[in-house]
Amino acid sequence: MADFKFAFRQLRRSPAFAVTAVLTLALGIGANTAIFSLVDSILLRPLPFAQQDRLIRITGDELSYFPKGWIRALGEHATALESLSGFGADTEFNIAQADTSDRVFGAQMMVNGFDTLGIHPAIGRFFTADDAVTGHDQEVVLSYGYWRQHFAASPAAVGTTLRIDGVPRRIIGVMPAGVHFPYADTQFVIPVAFKGGDAIDPWNNFSLLAFGRLKNGATPLQAQAEMRRLHNVLLPLFPWRMPDLWAGDMTVVPLLEAEVGATRPRLLLLFGAVGLILLIACANVANLMLARAAGREREMAIRGALGASGWRLMRQLLAESVLLAVLAGAAGVIVAAAGLRALVSLLPADTPRLAGLGLHWPVFLFAAAVSVLTGLLFGLIPALRMASPNLQGTLRSGSRSVAGHASQFRTSMLLVVGQIGLSVVVITAAGLMLHSLYRLSQVDPGFRADRIVTAEVSLDAGACKEKGRCQEFFATLTDALRGIPGTGSASLANALPMSGPSGSYVYDAEGHPRDPHEGAALATGRVVTPSYFDTLGMHLLEGRLFSEQDASGASRAVIINQHMAARLWPQQNPIGKHIIEVADEKVPAVWSVNDAPVIVGVAANTHEDSLAGRFGDEVWLPLTPATEAPVMYVLLRTRLTTPEAAAAIRRAVAGIDPFAPVTRVRTLNEVISASVSAPRSLTILLLCFGSLAVLIGLIGVYSLIAYIVSWRTREIGIRLALGARRWQIVKAIMRQSVLLALTGSVVGLAAAAAATRLLERFLYGVSALDPVTYCLVPVLMLALAMLAAWIPARRAAAVDPVDALRSE
Repeated sequence: MADFKFAFRQLRRSPAFAVTAVLTLALGIGANTAIFSLVDSILLRPLPFAQQDRLIRITGDELSYFPKGWIRALGEHATALESLSGFGADTEFNIAQADTSDRVFGAQMMVNGFDTLGIHPAIGRFFTADDAVTGHDQEVVLSYGYWRQHFAASPAAVGTTLRIDGVPRRIIGVMPAGVHFPYADTQFVIPVAFKGGDAIDPWNNFSLLAFGRLKNGATPLQAQAEMRRLHNVLLPLFPWRMPDLWAGDMTVVPLLEAEVGATRPRLLLLFGAVGLILLIACANVANLMLARAAGREREMAIRGALGASGWRLMRQLLAESVLLAVLAGAAGVIVAAAGLRALVSLLPADTPRLAGLGLHWPVFLFAAAVSVLTGLLFGLIPALRMASPNLQGTLRSGSRSVAGHASQFRTSMLLVVGQIGLSVVVITAAGLMLHSLYRLSQVDPGFRADRIVTAEVSLDAGACKEKGRCQEFFATLTDALRGIPGTGSASLANALPMSGPSGSYVYDAEGHPRDPHEGAALATGRVVTPSYFDTLGMHLLEGRLFSEQDASGASRAVIINQHMAARLWPQQNPIGKHIIEVADEKVPAVWSVNDAPVIVGVAANTHEDSLAGRFGDEVWLPLTPATEAPVMYVLLRTRLTTPEAAAAIRRAVAGIDPFAPVTRVRTLNEVISASVSAPRSLTILLLCFGSLAVLIGLIGVYSLIAYIVSWRTREIGIRLALGARRWQIVKAIMRQSVLLALTGSVVGLAAAAAATRLLERFLYGVSALDPVTYCLVPVLMLALAMLAAWIPARRAAAVDPVDALRSE
C-alpha cells in the first residue's frame, strides 16, 4: 500500500504525464470494454432457459424449414432427444382492438415448444396437446413486454380475446420476463395445429424451424448422427415420393450458436481490432514511462546507492504503472458506457440478443482484469530498465552527453515501430472493408430505385379465403394510387426487392425431365401487378410484359429472367416454353401444355435479394385469384416527399378499408441501404477503430520525436553554432520520423497480409491482398508521421545555440 501512496504522490507531481497516459489508456480500455460488452451479451451470456446447453437447433446446408409432420415423427423416434418442437417464421399480423388496428410480430410454435425450452408462464398457462387440433387452436400466449405495454401487466388479461388477422384468440398465458422467443421482436405465439384425419396436412407445408432438447448425457454430434440414420427410415412417411437427398444433411447445433449466426465472426473481428488498439496504447504509455524514467535515473541511482534492491525499485515503478492503468480503467468504463449507445446504433437492426445489452458484472471484471494486466504490460519494460541502474556512471554524470547513447532511444523506437505496425494492420482491414463497400455500392441492381416510396398494406390472413377478394382490393388500390398527384407510376408486389429472401417457386421446366430421386429446380417467385416493371424501370429483353388481361389467370402468363432463360434454353427462344410449379416437390410434374404456365417475356437480370448475391432463377407471376395474398407492398414512383407519399397512400387505403394498416413506409433506396447494413456497420466500426489506432500511434511518434529533440537540445545547439542550417535540422528530424513510419509500415503490411485473410468472407469484389489498399495505407502513414514530427522538428530548428549551451 505504501508503494501505491508514493506512486500517487509521484503522479500528482507530473499531472501532464498522468493525464496523457490515463487518457491514452482509457481510449484503448474503453474500446475493448465496449466491444466485450457486445461479446458478453450476444455470445457469452446464457439463454434464459434451464440447462440451455442441452437446447439444439436442427438445420442443413440446403434446408432449414421442415413440415410439422416431419418434426413430430423425428421427435417420436429420436432416442438422443428428450423432446423436439418447431416454430414458424417471424411474421407480422394484424391485431385489432376496439376501433384500431396494428401490425405486430408474432410466430407459430408447436404446442410442446415451451416445455422443450423448460420455462413456466408468468401468469396463466402454456399450450397443451388439445391446442394442437384445428378448431381448438384459437388461443395465444403473449410476451411479457406486450402484456405490460398493452394490458398494464394486469392478470385480468388472461381470458380476454385478441383479434389476430381477423381470428378471435383467447389469451391463455404470458411468457416470463426476459424471454424473447422464438425471435427478439416476437410479441405473441399461437399454436401449430393439425387437421384431424387429414393425411396430407402434416406434410404439405414446409414452414417450421426445428429445435429440441437433448437427453442428459447426449451430445449434438450423437443427435446429428441419429437424425441422419432416421432420415431414410422416416422419408417414406410422406404421402408422396420425396427426393432421396431431401433433408439428408440435417445438422445439429447448439441453440445459442444458431441464434448468434453470422454475428459471431463479425464480433470476434472487432474484438481483435480493439485488442490491437490496446496494445498500441500500451506501447505508447510504455514510451512515456521510459521518457519519464530517463529523467529519474539519478533518483533511482541514489536510492540504489542507499540500499534499495533492484526488486524494490521495480516494485515501485510497477505500482505507478498499475495505478495509472486502474485510473485509466475507471475512465475506460465511462468511455464504454458513453459509447455503447452509439455502438448499438451502428449495428444492423437484425443483430441478435441486443435486448439484454449492458455493462453487466462480467464486463466490469473484464475491465478490471484488462486494466491490471495493461499496467503490468506497459510498466514492465521501464521497470526492468530502471531496476539495475549504472550507479557510478549516473552519479558521476552531472549532465547529458552531447550525443547521448545510441541505446538510449532504441527501445522507444522499437515500441513506436510496433505501434505503427499494429496501426497499419487495423487501418488496412478498415481500408479493405471500405473498398469492398464501395464496390458493393457500385453494383447495378438492375432496376431504378430513385423517387420510389414503398409501403406495406396488410389485410387479415383470412381475407383471401373468398377467391378474388384480395385481388379486387389491391386492383382497386392500384387505381387509387395512380390518381395521387405527382405520381408517375404505381404498382404492387408481394415482396420488395432487397428486403430479404422472397418466396420460393419450385418448378419443373419443359424439356428438362427430372428423376423422381432428384429435387425440383428452385427459383425466386414474386407476384406483381402489370405496372411493376415500368415502376422499377426494368428492361424487357424478349416477349411482352403483363397486361390487365392476365389478371384472370386464364393466360397462365409468367415472366422469367435472363439467367433462367439462358440456363434452361440456351440458344433457343424461351417465349412459349412452359414451366410448372411443383407443390412441395411431390413428384415430377405431369405435363399438360393446356394447364402449365407459359413464358411470355424475359426480363433483364436483377439483384432481387442481395447486391452481393449472384443472379439466380427468377419468376414473376401476375396477381390473379390463384396468386393473391393478404399482404402486398406498394411501389410508388412520385415527386412527393416520403411523409407526403405516406399520407397519400394511407388515404387511398382508408378509402377502401379504413382498418387495413399501412406500415413500413420508406423509400426503395432505404430498403437497399438496409440490405447492406451488415457490411456497412462493420466498415464504419473498423474505420473508427482504425482511426483511433492511427491517432494513438501518431501520438507515439510525436512523443518520441519530441523526447529525442529535448534530449538532444545541446547537440542541436552545438550544430547550429558550428554553422548547420535550420532546415538541415528539420530535415534530420523528419528523416527519423519517415524511417520509423517506413519500418512500421513494412512490418504492419507483412502482418496485415496474414491477418486480413480472416476478412475474406466479408469482402465483395476485393482481394484480401488488394494492391490499392496496400499502396495507399503506407502513403497515408508516412504523411501522418511527417505531420506528427513537424512540430518537434520546427521546435528543434528554433533552438537558440547560446541558450542551449548555457542550460547545460
